[in-house]
Parts: sequence; C-alpha cells; structure tokens
Amino acid sequence: MRFIYIYDPLCGWCYGFTPVVLQFQQLQMGTMEFDILSGGMITGDNRHPFSTMAAYIQREHTNVEDMTGVKFGEAFLEKLLPSQEIMDSEKPSVALTVFKLYQPENAISFAHDMQVALNYDGLSLNHNDTYRKLIRKYGLPEDEFIARMQDEHLRYETQQEFQLIQNWGITGFPAAILDTGKQLYLCARGYTPLDKLQQTINNIIQESNRL
Repeated sequence: MRFIYIYDPLCGWCYGFTPVVLQFQQLQMGTMEFDILSGGMITGDNRHPFSTMAAYIQREHTNVEDMTGVKFGEAFLEKLLPSQEIMDSEKPSVALTVFKLYQPENAISFAHDMQVALNYDGLSLNHNDTYRKLIRKYGLPEDEFIARMQDEHLRYETQQEFQLIQNWGITGFPAAILDTGKQLYLCARGYTPLDKLQQTINNIIQESNRL
C-alpha cells in the first residue's frame, strides 16, 4: 500500500495540505509507504514574476490560512510577492528529486521545509543558498547536493515526473493517490482535512479488499 502525495512547491494550498500529509504519515507508523511527486505547476513559458500574481495571492492567502491553519509571513507577502523574482517550479522540484536520493523517508518533511522557506520566510527557491540552509538539519553534504541539482539526468527525471502526473490527468494541486497494489485511487483533490482523508482511505481499502 503506497500513498502518493502530488504537490507543487509554489502552490499555496499545497503549503496548507503538507502538514496534514505529515500527520497522516506519522499516524501510519510504517504500515504504508509514502512518496511525494512534484507537479510542475509553473514551468517553461508559464514562468512569471511573483508580482504578476500578487493581487490574486493577497486575496487568496487568507482563505488558505483560515481553512488550513498555516500562516504566510510578512517577508513573503511584503517583500517577495511584490518583487520581480521569477516563479518557477522546476528548481525546487529538482531539489526534491535530489533529496530523495539521500533520505526518501524524509522527502515530505523536506518539501514542507521548502514551502515554509518560501511562504513564511520569503526566501526564493531559485537561489542555491536557500537549499544550503534547508539541508543542514538533515546532515547532507551541501556542495554535493547543489552540484547534483545541476545534473541534466536528474532534471530529466524531474520532468518525467511532471509528465507522469499529466498522464494521470491531474491538473490541480494538491492531490493524493492511494496505490493498493491492484489499482490507483484518487484519495484527495485539493485541500483535505485529516479526518476526511483517513475516511476516504479507509473506504478505498475496504473496497479494494472486496475486489
């Protein structure tokens, strides 16, 4: 049984949902495998400065806060958001691919660290220094990690992940899939509270056991 969390590092609702996924992972205590895949929400020609999304995010972020309990920091809302810094999902997605080579069991936690760095601390995920700070708590080799983020093979692997998610027909984030070993089931589309997520997964497992 495998839980597959599909997120994007720049997605505000994913920032709100990742703590739920971490809680669920903790509750499972090794009874279920967990994986996280990057969706590639803003890449290629879709990349744009944060400032072009400022009005929308200023309106929407309070909805995310109210529903999920996460907080957006002043450094994000007042400094990064009005800036010309480019929104680009690729680099943090490659960083997650690299991280999974070292500590796949902590990948969801690292994804959350990236989200907090962006949405609360207002740090750009385009800059290598951000990743140096984030990986220290995991004891990873900084120079080696940054070098691997430039690896074309790992960039290609990340882009294949984007493609896989497109092939599954998932166009909105966050989402989650339960792989029972027999079939893939969509168990979350958009932000989902923990109790609802657990109930949906229990229903899927019961249905799967009847097949």
